[in-house]
Amino acid sequence: MSNSTTPHIIKKDEINLRELFSTIGHYKWSIIFFTFLITFAVAIKVYFMPKYYKSTVTIEVKPEESEVGGFSMGGAAAMLLGGGAGASANLEKDITLLKTYRTNKQVLNKIDGYMVRYFMKDEKHKEVEVDNNLSIDVTDVTINDYRDYGMRLIVEPLNDTQYTLYSIGIFTNDKIGTYHYSEIITHKDFNLMVNKKEKFKVKYIIELAGTKRNVYEEIVSKNLNIEADKTSPFITISFLDNLPHRGEAYLKNLIEIYTKQSIEDIKADASVIMNSYDQQLKKVEQRVKTSSKKLEDFKTNNSIISPEIQAMALIQELSKVDIEIAQNDYKQELIGNLIKFVKANKNIDAIAPSLVDFKDLPTIELIKLIQQQEIALSELLLKYKPEHPSIKRSDQTIYNLKNKVLSNLQNLQKTLKEKTKSLGNMKKKYNKKLQSAPKQEQKLITFSRDYKVNEKMYLYLMQERSAAQIKHDKTLSRFKIIESIYTSDRAAKPKKALIIIVSFITALIFMIFIAFFREFL
Repeated sequence: MSNSTTPHIIKKDEINLRELFSTIGHYKWSIIFFTFLITFAVAIKVYFMPKYYKSTVTIEVKPEESEVGGFSMGGAAAMLLGGGAGASANLEKDITLLKTYRTNKQVLNKIDGYMVRYFMKDEKHKEVEVDNNLSIDVTDVTINDYRDYGMRLIVEPLNDTQYTLYSIGIFTNDKIGTYHYSEIITHKDFNLMVNKKEKFKVKYIIELAGTKRNVYEEIVSKNLNIEADKTSPFITISFLDNLPHRGEAYLKNLIEIYTKQSIEDIKADASVIMNSYDQQLKKVEQRVKTSSKKLEDFKTNNSIISPEIQAMALIQELSKVDIEIAQNDYKQELIGNLIKFVKANKNIDAIAPSLVDFKDLPTIELIKLIQQQEIALSELLLKYKPEHPSIKRSDQTIYNLKNKVLSNLQNLQKTLKEKTKSLGNMKKKYNKKLQSAPKQEQKLITFSRDYKVNEKMYLYLMQERSAAQIKHDKTLSRFKIIESIYTSDRAAKPKKALIIIVSFITALIFMIFIAFFREFL
């Protein structure tokens, strides 16, 4: 039975293949003609496509040394790269912030050539963008009723004092009017002025962007690509532009502005801690001088060379308690400043270094979650408007996490107050012992204790401030350019050969499908 069916199946397959090739052969000329016609049309389109040149730069974002649970420390460390488990998240935030409109708007403020772009036809009838040796300058541009990016107009010289302005249509160009140079043109859609710099004969095509937001959405966001290295703290930034030198200038300004912006944020964040240290140091320094003078004066006036052993022991015990109370008072003041900082809805990443000193790991974990949510929110803002439900949910999550951080700080403040109260009770016990000592020893113990406490507190604050300053200075030198900005001489796109090959194969398949459809009909 098997032997009888096999030849039948083979025969059936052979018939199907014959029918297939027969149909293709029947329509082969129409298939060939229209395939080449479509490919030729695509080739013409590709020929007139503008060239884009790719500028690339690689930067290193050095990780911070002090880390807890993968969270990178140091003020606005969220804007920079952390190491360890948190490095990837922080690097992603770096990338997201580099892509944001906030950063790129500042770049567009420094780079000329995007708000008004100038094009000319070359000897091969291709449209090319130009920005050097321009014969005209378009200024005083405002858009009145404008929705799409890239309003295109043609400026055609008429004589030495006049020109004709056209709007570019789908099939024909519509004449707007004839105007004098340096004359304000008031149109229902736009206002502008064309200034003549030198005599010219060729037509200029001008493209009006409208707003910087339009430039960002239609040019920058589509041509800016940022990638992080998976194994090292490197970020590669590339930008496509019709003009190679403008693309290089864009990358140069992007890196400079982002670095400056990051450093300013770090300085602003660090000021919370540094100001607290400076204020306390001034107060304690004055107390050290005062207590030292009182102690020396008392010893001189009473001819005391050294205190008794019992008095010395009491001085040491009271000094320890007073030092702890002073440190707790400072910590309470710092926590109070941090609570004000969080309530002001500032970048709460700044409080992370202080929380490391307090060993408050749960709150640090909450800040880490806020970092992750802010990364996700930044990415959503690139895609959606602020009213989008996903953005509202993300905002609410961040708000709830910040409230939890605030609650934790308030609880920490209460704990410090209770500890200070306990230390105060201990101090009272020592003071009772002090009252039983002779009056001269009481005064000696008081002066010695005040001097010792203020001296220890001053050294403690100096050490803490020096450590914070070192961390701060290291953070400011995190960015390093690994490879200078480079632009290839060859255009990165369009990939002309690839487009033509793909269009040929697609057209061929499409025409074969049409042939079978015709046969079916």
